[in-house]
Amino acid sequence: MPAPSSRQPDLLGITWPMFVEQFLMMAIGTLGLWLAGQVSLGAVAVFGLANQLRQIFDRIFRVVGVGTSVVVTQHKGGGDDEGAAAMARAGLAASLWLGLISAALVGLMPAATLKLLQLPVELFELAVPFFILTAIGLALDSLFVTMLSVLRAYTFTRDSMRMTMAMNLLQVVVSIPLVTGWAGLPALGLMGLGWGHLLSRLLAVGLLAMLWLRRLNIRLTPSLFYSRHREALPPILAIGLPSAGEKIAFRIAFLMTVSMAASLGTDALAAHAWVLQAAGWVNIYMVSLSFGSEIVLGHLVGAGRLKQANATLQRALRIALVVTVSGAILSCFVTPFLLHGLNTDLAVISLIVGVLLIDLLLEPGRCLNILMLGGLRAAGDVRFPVKVSVVSNFVFGAGLAWLMGIHFGLGLPGIWIGYTVDEWVRGLCMAARWRAKGWTDSARAARRRIVQRLKPRAN
Repeated sequence: MPAPSSRQPDLLGITWPMFVEQFLMMAIGTLGLWLAGQVSLGAVAVFGLANQLRQIFDRIFRVVGVGTSVVVTQHKGGGDDEGAAAMARAGLAASLWLGLISAALVGLMPAATLKLLQLPVELFELAVPFFILTAIGLALDSLFVTMLSVLRAYTFTRDSMRMTMAMNLLQVVVSIPLVTGWAGLPALGLMGLGWGHLLSRLLAVGLLAMLWLRRLNIRLTPSLFYSRHREALPPILAIGLPSAGEKIAFRIAFLMTVSMAASLGTDALAAHAWVLQAAGWVNIYMVSLSFGSEIVLGHLVGAGRLKQANATLQRALRIALVVTVSGAILSCFVTPFLLHGLNTDLAVISLIVGVLLIDLLLEPGRCLNILMLGGLRAAGDVRFPVKVSVVSNFVFGAGLAWLMGIHFGLGLPGIWIGYTVDEWVRGLCMAARWRAKGWTDSARAARRRIVQRLKPRAN
């Protein structure tokens, strides 16, 4: 039998560079929200809505990104370097076409998108050109997701961190002067943020292409993007498509709740954007640890070391729960204080405080859900999460949110009650699946696939 990789990545060594990445991304998002606030409250609402739309497509792009990352880690862990490179090439080709289709859907009909999201009509003039720039950036975002996922799967997380730092620096350098009109440049307001995002993603994709060549020895050529990749795509899609079902169900349900928040008015939509930003800060270490544990678990599954995989996930969950709950408590005090300093409307701050208290109950459930879901995905057990997520997202994430927020008139806090129940239901179901070892059959099947691929070379 082929020997698995002797080099197993260290969980915390993999995680800390991704934590820095997540920190920088959150800092840029917060800076963008603050800059939008310097333009107008309407700009905050439009910027927050565009970010949420981008996150929806990000979930779709991770159909390919997640599938590619998981199979690359499994092949690397099993000692199949050639197979890992083939999976990376196939994933990148698929991500390009997915990004172009997504860009066309939004960019060719931005007004229809805004109507679907129930943006107040008075904000359309501000939002339409910004959403066109956002659409162009979607093609780059799709490439970015897969290229970064593969670089991490090869355990080059420090390189991905340096690349992210350069990307974020450019976004700041471009955005601030264009928004405010520094150095004699025209003050573009919200559009300055759009140009900053677009140019920074262009730089990121260029840097990632260089890193793929230097670190992975994978050269990007035109033929890569129109080759059929018949052997490599099926295992990617076997992981990615069911994972997509879970992600798309979540984002559709979330989109429904964003429309609910938008129907409550500009104050509620702005408060929603600020609370999501605060929750993002609370989650940055947990999300980084989830990414790191998924990479490590993928390598361990590929090597057939399932007991070690179980112990690794349990350790990651304990760390994540402590950090996340502590962060949620801190956020309840720090966020209102900071918003007072930013001269945010008192009615908006009052609404935010109430929602933050609900978020304090939500975060442990989200932590359990994300860590356990990542573990199941790394093992290749992707169908069970889809079934649970589709039901929970629509029954609780959207249905209960509508019942509490709109029908019973609780407004934005009612919507967040729906979020909380949804996260806890999914988290407990994922934990029960892992504890019952329902993932081990998929993990053993992944190991057998790698061994079968390596046998002809051994002969």
